[in-house]
Parts: sequence; structure tokens; C-alpha cells
Amino acid sequence: MVGTNSNFAAADIPLMWGHLRNIVDFENVTIPRSVRLVGSVCGEFPVDAYSPIFLEIAKKQKREDLSGRFNCSGSYAGQTLYSNIWYPVRSIPLPLFENDPDLSMQEFRNSYSHLLEEWDNSSIPDNLPCAAVSLKTHGNYCDEREAQRIAVLLVYPNRLARLMNLEFFEGAMDDCISPEWYLSVSKLMPIDVAFQKIASLPLNLPDWQRACSSISINPNFLGNILNRGRKIETDERKWGFEWTYHNQTDLIPDFNNLLDELRSIFVN
Repeated sequence: MVGTNSNFAAADIPLMWGHLRNIVDFENVTIPRSVRLVGSVCGEFPVDAYSPIFLEIAKKQKREDLSGRFNCSGSYAGQTLYSNIWYPVRSIPLPLFENDPDLSMQEFRNSYSHLLEEWDNSSIPDNLPCAAVSLKTHGNYCDEREAQRIAVLLVYPNRLARLMNLEFFEGAMDDCISPEWYLSVSKLMPIDVAFQKIASLPLNLPDWQRACSSISINPNFLGNILNRGRKIETDERKWGFEWTYHNQTDLIPDFNNLLDELRSIFVN
């Protein structure tokens, strides 16, 4: 699969998704009981921005763009200091699932368990996670300028996981036309450790004005356990749906229930 968590370096992971995706016939990767893996998309953070920010395994596990601080008329210093080139072979894809919407939650669980049992022996690319969870918080950090903080948990069927984090800040029009953002990537870790790390995030949300949080989950049907959030269909960065929350009282128990559901599928 994607490797082991001992002596792991980002460069060791098979990242050649651009070469692999064309040789896999997803239509033949059939999941019993009406759930099917039908393809993939290049993974992106569910960020509200003009340009996508990809789920990229960045060099040295981090990447940033502060080019807006240096941009002014006739100056190209920002572009020189910060590259805007993304590398498809270093980007993590996200799976696309098809399912019968009339299935019960237990039938979904059973179908998904069959998927995980068959995953290792299939031709599915090694760097394709079988589940992804996003926790996003956005609000105004200063003078009506918006900030977004996004954590993405990627889970693999060999019970390893990875955390990716993005901090995105809207700049002031008079001194920073381009937004600033900071991306960080963890090494692979046991899923229990990853679950503990991401579970702590809703307890320490940033103190922003008009703050609001949302959860996105792939496969989407696992979001049926989120009973306190408002479900919204969205095309934002290919995640399909998000569940929005305006307070931690609703967010924390829903998020914990989702992690418990995932833990029961992957750990047991």
C-alpha cells in the first residue's frame, strides 16, 4: 500500500498518480451491495478562493505563498520568491463513489467494509485514500478580512492516515492584493494517532468574528451521522456536500460521532 509509518519520508510515497490513473478501469472495481468506486478527482482543499489549493505532498512537508506582500506596480518579486506551480505527481487524489441513496446506514457500513476488504488486492492506485474528512473554520480576523483554517484527514485501508492543514488569509486591497496561505503536511501515522490529533481541533477554534465551521466527508454517505449540522450541496473544490455549524455545542459532538464511526470501521 502507501508505505509504513517507520522511517517514512514524503519522497518515499508513490506519488505518480498522473501516470497511474489512466491504466485503472474503475468501472471494474465493483463494491457489493450497491456501492461502487467509479473514479477519482485531483484532491483540493475545500477553500473559498479564486484559485485551487491542491492536496499536495509539499517538499519538506510545508508550502506557503506570501507573494501578495511583495506585489506592486512593475514588481515581480512575489512571483520570484513564491512559486505558483503545482505538481500533479505530488498531489493526492480523492475517490468518487456511487451508491444507492435508499440504502440504510447499516447497509452502507456493510458495503464500505466490503470495499476495504477488497482494496489491497485490487488495482486501485496506492496513493488513493479510501476516506477523507475536512474540518473548516472561517471568519473575519481583522477589518472584515476573511480567514479560513482547514484540516484534512486522509485515511488509507492499511490503517495509516495523514493530516494536511491549510491557513488562508485574505489581504487588504491597499497593501496585499493576493491572499496569503500556509500549507503543512504530516507524515503517515497510525489512524488512532491521526484521529486523536484532529479530534482536538474543534476544542481550539480561532477567535474570529462571525466564525462558522463546516465538516465535509468522503464518502458522503458517512455524513448521515451528522445530525446537528445543516447539510448543503456544494461544488466547492469537489467535496460534494458540507455540514455547517455556528457553535461548538453542535460541532463537537457531531465531529466526535463521525470519528467514532470511522474508528469502528477501520480499527475493529
